[in-house]
Amino acid sequence: MKRINIYMTLLVAILTCFTSCNDSEFLEENPKDFLAPENAYSSINGIKQGITGLHATFRRNFFFGDENQDIETIYKALGTDIAFHGEDPNSTRFLCNYVTYLTPASSYVKEYWQRPYRLIQRANTLIKAIDELDPALWTSEGQKEAYRAEAMFFRAHAYRHLVSFFGDVPIVKDVINSAKTDFVRDPASEAYKLMEEDLTYGTQYLPDPGKEENPGRITKGAAWQLLCEVYLAQKKYEQAVNAATTVIEKLGYHLMTERFGSTNDVFGTGDVYLDLFAFGNQNLSENKETI
Repeated sequence: MKRINIYMTLLVAILTCFTSCNDSEFLEENPKDFLAPENAYSSINGIKQGITGLHATFRRNFFFGDENQDIETIYKALGTDIAFHGEDPNSTRFLCNYVTYLTPASSYVKEYWQRPYRLIQRANTLIKAIDELDPALWTSEGQKEAYRAEAMFFRAHAYRHLVSFFGDVPIVKDVINSAKTDFVRDPASEAYKLMEEDLTYGTQYLPDPGKEENPGRITKGAAWQLLCEVYLAQKKYEQAVNAATTVIEKLGYHLMTERFGSTNDVFGTGDVYLDLFAFGNQNLSENKETI
């Protein structure tokens, strides 16, 4: 019996010498019990979830987290000429003092850099998934282009934020799948070029106002408005006028002057300005001020 065991051990050792594994296949991830872009974005419903995720990411970026919505809405005015943090007027927080606040070591400045790039990575991932989705899965003409345009809108908005704050920034158009540390700043003009391309695409393929699949989804109005801002930032005044004119004359947006919607006017002294901020009034068809 002892001799048999020895022979079996030798046989296993010899067979092992003649076998090998494919390292690339061994390391290739095949998600089956958790969500990843490879399986999450393999259907129309998955793509829709990705778009919802972009909206959620954008909202969290704006409020610096869902838990800070009230206070951060107020703080958005800090650093401008309409608000000041009077409780701690010379602090290193709340943009009270640019010299002490906007420093390379500031965690806030780091967030202003990281949050847009997170949104860009997620937008790029979704754009790639949309391009690679089986064409037979799309359920209507123009659906693919509309979803792609919505993801591109968020990418453009992220770069609008970055260029406004930092000037020249690295331009990332593709999904980053591994650690990368050799980024270099590209000219701001190249970032503006990408923004124009993304938003021009949106002006063609996003749905008209009122035709979006769900209230609050991105429409041509938002693309034209942001494109107007991009033109203004580059001093392309004629193009900016044309974009703004499209928003007003062709898409029908304008300042509200008459009361609308359902507003809980407790004191009976409200006006149209109150209606603009009343719960549920933002996405009403009669609200022509909210783009």
